[in-house]
Amino acid sequence: MKSTHGIIPRPLIRKREFTGKPIDNTRRVERVLKLIVLLNDFTTIKEIKNHLGIHEKSVQRYLNLLVQLGFDVEVKFGKYYSYRITNTKDFFKVA
Repeated sequence: MKSTHGIIPRPLIRKREFTGKPIDNTRRVERVLKLIVLLNDFTTIKEIKNHLGIHEKSVQRYLNLLVQLGFDVEVKFGKYYSYRITNTKDFFKVA
C-alpha cells in the first residue's frame, strides 16, 4: 500500500493556465468584449472612441460586427446618436 504522506491533493476546480502560442489580434477581441460591457447603457460614438482608444470609423465597424453577431443594438436619437445592446443576457446566461 502506497503512503499518501506528503502528497498534496489536486483541487477539483482550478484556473486554466496559458500554454501555447499567443493568438494574433487578441487586442481586437478584448475591444469587442469591452464594447459589449460598455453598451449596457446608452453610449455615444465619442464616448466609445475615447474608452477603447480607437477611431470613430472603427467604432462603426465594431457596432456593425455586433449586429452581425446577433446582438440587438438600439439607437437613441438626440443631439448625438447613442447606442446600447439589449439582448446580452441571451448570449451570456449566468447559471
